[in-house]
Amino acid sequence: MTDDGEAPRPNREDLDRQVRDRYGTWRDQPRGLACAVVAAFLVLTTLGFVVAVVLLLATA
Repeated sequence: MTDDGEAPRPNREDLDRQVRDRYGTWRDQPRGLACAVVAAFLVLTTLGFVVAVVLLLATA
């Protein structure tokens, strides 16, 4: 305890380590990685369809 009665604040590195030990990172989570892959596929597929439609409309 400090003189004003408050507990000392833990440093940032300790807090980060505690969170990593508890939850890991998104790369450690198979579900999170799969979700990222599916989301990237959906975004790129949608973008491809939009570009194809724009090119088809531009040539018509």
